[in-house]
Amino acid sequence: MTRLVFETTDADKAALAAALEPAGKTFTDWFEEQLADTITPVQIDLAASCMPEAQHPRDIADATQVASDIQNADWSFVNDETGFLTHDIHPYPAKYIPQIPANVIRRLSLPGELVLDPFGGSGTTATESVRLSRRAVSVDANPLATLIGKVKTAGIKDEDRTELERLATAVYTYSLESSPVPNIDLFKKWLPEIPNHEKWFSTSITAELACIRHLIEELTSGRAKDIAYLAFSRIIVRVSNQDSETRYVSKEKNHAPKYAIRAYLESIKAVRLRVERFSQLCTTSDATFHSGDSRFVMRNDISPESVGLIVSSPPYPNATDYHLYHRFRIFWLGHNPKKLGDVEIGSHLKHQRKNTGFEEYVDDMSAVFKDCFNVLSPGRYAVFVVGDAVFSGETIDTAAGLAVAAEALGFEHVVTVERPIHQTRRSFSAAARRARAEKLLVLRKPEELKTYNLSPTTYRLWDYEEILREREVKAVLGDVTNKSPLKGDWSAIELSPAERWKLNRLTFTSMHHTADGLPEKTWQKLLENGDSDTSKRKEPKYVTHGLHAYKGKFYPQLAKSLINIAQIEPGSIIFDPFSGSGTVALEGYLNGFKAFGCDMNPLAVKIGKAKSEILQLPQSAVDRSLSALAQSLKTSALVYSSSSDQFTGTISDELKAWFPEKVISKLNWLLKQIRLFGEDRLVSFLETIVSDCIREVSQQDPTDLRIRRRSTPIEDAPLVELFLQKLETQHRRLQHFWSVSSRRPFAFHSPTIIQGDSREPSTFDNLGLKESSVDAIITSPPYATALPYIDTDRLSLMAILGIPSNVRKSVEEKLTGSREIAKSEKNTFEKLLYSEDASTSLPKKLIDELKEIHQKNILEGAGFRKLNMPSLLLRYFLDMKKNIENTQKVLRVDGKAFYVVGNSKTKVGENWFPIKTTEWLLEIGDMVGLQASRYLDISVTTENLRHMKHAITENGIIQFIK
Repeated sequence: MTRLVFETTDADKAALAAALEPAGKTFTDWFEEQLADTITPVQIDLAASCMPEAQHPRDIADATQVASDIQNADWSFVNDETGFLTHDIHPYPAKYIPQIPANVIRRLSLPGELVLDPFGGSGTTATESVRLSRRAVSVDANPLATLIGKVKTAGIKDEDRTELERLATAVYTYSLESSPVPNIDLFKKWLPEIPNHEKWFSTSITAELACIRHLIEELTSGRAKDIAYLAFSRIIVRVSNQDSETRYVSKEKNHAPKYAIRAYLESIKAVRLRVERFSQLCTTSDATFHSGDSRFVMRNDISPESVGLIVSSPPYPNATDYHLYHRFRIFWLGHNPKKLGDVEIGSHLKHQRKNTGFEEYVDDMSAVFKDCFNVLSPGRYAVFVVGDAVFSGETIDTAAGLAVAAEALGFEHVVTVERPIHQTRRSFSAAARRARAEKLLVLRKPEELKTYNLSPTTYRLWDYEEILREREVKAVLGDVTNKSPLKGDWSAIELSPAERWKLNRLTFTSMHHTADGLPEKTWQKLLENGDSDTSKRKEPKYVTHGLHAYKGKFYPQLAKSLINIAQIEPGSIIFDPFSGSGTVALEGYLNGFKAFGCDMNPLAVKIGKAKSEILQLPQSAVDRSLSALAQSLKTSALVYSSSSDQFTGTISDELKAWFPEKVISKLNWLLKQIRLFGEDRLVSFLETIVSDCIREVSQQDPTDLRIRRRSTPIEDAPLVELFLQKLETQHRRLQHFWSVSSRRPFAFHSPTIIQGDSREPSTFDNLGLKESSVDAIITSPPYATALPYIDTDRLSLMAILGIPSNVRKSVEEKLTGSREIAKSEKNTFEKLLYSEDASTSLPKKLIDELKEIHQKNILEGAGFRKLNMPSLLLRYFLDMKKNIENTQKVLRVDGKAFYVVGNSKTKVGENWFPIKTTEWLLEIGDMVGLQASRYLDISVTTENLRHMKHAITENGIIQFIK
């Protein structure tokens, strides 16, 4: 600890004391609030790790290593901050410091798993679980504990802020000097029946508390009501005649009129501050709280074997009486503390009243352990932080006694370690029965093979997807052959606990379940449809996949299934050398891989980065920003000036040629509103949505792939309305992602996408990809002369990115698969085509076919487009060879590369000549030393566009293995 000394004048000190006294605050309270206002959660190490963090189920499976790590860890945390975020939001006796559950959770569970605390108390375990991207379920017999836990973990939204502001304003009016003190007769409905009420609360304080309770009930609901009541609970002891938080004796305090009113205003401000800080840092929250006796609740409300980890600090035997500590708070919240006292495990008064000893405590805990064993997954751990018992002056080793009881129920005892208790820890316990140290008792449910059944998707799969599903299941789970030909299910698959997590990786499987367990949705099912069981359609635009239209992209389910078939583990490196709109990179992010990508199209890079970067920003910031922008666009009187300050002068003439004047004004205004945000990634996301509107508000024919003008020019277009529609769609998809993201089975890794050419070794250097560093390559390269990517995106590149035509032309000419070629370059490639070097650089049969096309076109007297084709194709296959050579270098030995490619065609005379891209790329792969094979033919869907007569009609997946 560090001592800080501040100098001030006597007058300022006296003024500060006078301001603090009505609210019952000390100088220390005030200083801590200033710290909370100044230091953000991201500026401090919230809970330093004392053990290595689990990255994979195998890190958890070795009980010997787990025991060693726990024994060698320093559990004292003497100088660590324990009140960060919401942990100090409400007084609570004998709670354990958050560093303990934080480290246990990191070491013994994985993101997305369910963490249980059967003695939830003030929600310390639940809060740390949510902060560390786990799900939480907390059980406690104390209704106040449930309230504290819910507020600590739920965060806050705009509708809550509105209700709380209205409540605070209403309470504030009662604090005015001109307003009378609350009349107790008006609020009798809200008075609790507290024995000897007058002894513990003055008449004026009672009236003020009843008044506040009345206002809470009338003005708040849901989460806002929970926050309001927690702020209310915080002041009860302070405004009562109870001597202090830790001293249960009556002492008349003679509070001034309206003392409780002012104290509540300070309290709700403090609670809101902590809740806001939690919302800023914790983007998702999935915590469930049950009020009830832990000996009975779990068997009814928690599914068998659904829990990945149990972490708890149970009541110490014969130590604390929680119902007494919170007696008046429980009364004022509308509950009866006697009910809590009757079921409270370890209560000193209960042991005293019933004249029972340690044996009753063990019996009570055994009942809890029995249900803990039932809900815990095989091979997983339960960690209990317990203190020694003191009965009649005799110290009993609680951990040892509980270990024996747990082993009798089937648990394995892994290890017990001791940690010192801070001497300043508050307690109602008398010194004669207060523990001096506490122990971490670590138990484990024995491993057990379980049989799982897999259910297919709720939508119908294409024939090739059925094949992919079968290969994916075998790649992820091993050579399982238990497929039912009638239902499409995989049944009776035996897996160990360490392998169970693999089920969540599957793409074309919606659920998995054991014979005695409830169905569990896969991560893919949650991403696509959440908890809905009714959707029967495939959703290719989940999360941000539908952010921007992009021609020629392959759909995300295909990308994910190929990642799985590549047989790599989460945390591995995947690479897409033609990243396009970022499908592979986003799937890598969503599924726990380190994804890298490059593309020469600047708009593609922008789209790909925007898709994942928006997911890495704090949910609260994104949610509020998108809501505020949408609300502004809906309600503001939109006045568009003739300014074009958002565009560079180099594109001025082209801008006017392709957009009506009114649309230019709207576009300029909209971009200006977006660029007022200070977070570049948020701005880029919103600019990408604007880009997706460009075609529909321009003079370009939106049904044509190439840039051709509308037959009838437009004079205006509803740009803002179209943007708002797309914004709300993307916001809704983000909200869905946030709602399920706490159930993700993997840690997220930020993708790296750059503008670069995969033919150039320098691009790999810029990505930081070394030789043999990539575990898998998944890509859909440009097809031979099939899509004019830059021309297709011309208007977005110009209007959004400010790239003039000469720069765009330069990029287009360099693209792999480009249709553009200069005459001099054409002549060079024709000369190469007939040289001896051609057949050594590319497959001889390919060269022969290109010569045939060239010669027939000359004989037919074909136009320049057809005459260019042999040179374009030669350049394409040479470019693809460079790409495959470079990717071969960075791919690890035995690593797999999947290329989704398509055969096309060109017209020679009156006949169509096939361009067998798949066959030639396979031969090129062999030439550069890869094991090449045709992996799978896949079907093609088409769109109703003019150019479809030239479309790719045969797609295939080819596989390269180094």
